[in-house]
Amino acid sequence: MTRKKEEIMQSATHLFSEKGYFNTSVQEIADDCKISKGSLYNVFNSKEELLIQVIEHNQNKVLQKAVNISLESFSSPKEKLIKKIAVQFEGIRDNRAFITMLLRAMPPHDNPRIPWLMKKIRVTMMNWYKDCLMEAYGSRVEPYIWDLVIMFQGALREYANLAIHENKDIDFQVAARFVIERFDTMIHHTSDVEPFLTSQKMEEYEAFEPDQQYESPQEQIQKLLEELRGKIERLSMPREIQQESISAVQSLQEEINENEPRKFLIKALLLYLTEIKECHPLVHRIETVLQATYY
Repeated sequence: MTRKKEEIMQSATHLFSEKGYFNTSVQEIADDCKISKGSLYNVFNSKEELLIQVIEHNQNKVLQKAVNISLESFSSPKEKLIKKIAVQFEGIRDNRAFITMLLRAMPPHDNPRIPWLMKKIRVTMMNWYKDCLMEAYGSRVEPYIWDLVIMFQGALREYANLAIHENKDIDFQVAARFVIERFDTMIHHTSDVEPFLTSQKMEEYEAFEPDQQYESPQEQIQKLLEELRGKIERLSMPREIQQESISAVQSLQEEINENEPRKFLIKALLLYLTEIKECHPLVHRIETVLQATYY
């Protein structure tokens, strides 16, 4: 990254967090960097593109310090986990302007890439916590790992909020140790409990790939429909039912591609496909994307 680009993103982060996205002009960002508006547009095509790159860059920076901890040696997996969380806390504190921007300065989601990016950040963080907990506690937590992730993330977020938004004097090393020791106790008494967030419910999170690129809703739907059709073709079921199900997927694809898709027909086809138990997660994901796009 060039020095100019980094300076522009730092100014944008500061101004977006202080004034809000819409109340900050491109000219103000350029003035803060002591460059012309035209020079800024040579680096970023638009203010929205600048926002997107600011989010991506700062999120990577927050995570990178914690990721580097994996290269160090520790007396136990738990000590390594404590250090990772403490470093992550410190990264969030050092990027206070970025966190404030995310919470207070986000524009309406007219560009579908922005909610996708926010979802990507959330899924990335949850998978990072999942990997950290699995590394520290091993296979015994695997059946209810997603429940632990949600509780773990929620507890850490509130400590971070106190430090960032209320300026509480919090020793992140002590806070991380306190939370993890409480989780030790809970984990030792959870072995006979049925998980609430099963792998099936969290399939979308487990299938997530950190380097995946943005896809439009239409591209997502087409990919999911192809995946659904392939799954049905591989299932062991009566030939007639299999052919009818494949025809339903084809009809669904054709209807979605119409200029004015008929919602009642789309809903009826999805309802029919939900009768295939093995396809529930895929059909649910298709329905979620469709609701955000067409309903």
